Amino acid sequence: MKKLALALAGLLALPTLTAAASPPPVPCSVNLVSFYYGGFSQNLSLGSFDLTLLAHDGVTCTLPDTPLITVGGPDGSPPLHVDGRGGTLVLRPNSPLHAVISYNTPDLPENALKVSFLRLSMPDKSLRGTYFGTPGVLDINKNGVFVTAWRTGLGLGQGEGTS
Repeated sequence: MKKLALALAGLLALPTLTAAASPPPVPCSVNLVSFYYGGFSQNLSLGSFDLTLLAHDGVTCTLPDTPLITVGGPDGSPPLHVDGRGGTLVLRPNSPLHAVISYNTPDLPENALKVSFLRLSMPDKSLRGTYFGTPGVLDINKNGVFVTAWRTGLGLGQGEGTS
């Protein structure tokens, strides 16, 4: 009976030893992840698209659940409203993260701001830039851009961002 109890205790301790042996995830950088965007949609009053992150094969890294995004263009930087809970997420090759970026379209020319780029920063201070939704300059309402917190699961990303 004593041998069975010792064997059971050894089996229960095994996952703890295995977890302790694996190194902790490193902070994400643009060299460790791919970044995709897609699902662009725009109607008379609202536009949106997805931004999806996927770790490269064999990489596990961490980043805050609040996207580190900046947006700008010929008219400067619009107001940016970014959701987040203050937590840390782990990004893996089999578990992408995505955020939805949305904006209102201007109802009158005096309510328009011109935007043309989006920059995504990583915890290690590296960054990657691309155009905002579509190539060229886009008119958005001066109330700004809204970004959801990172969420797990598949987004609608299709084309990899470029710098």
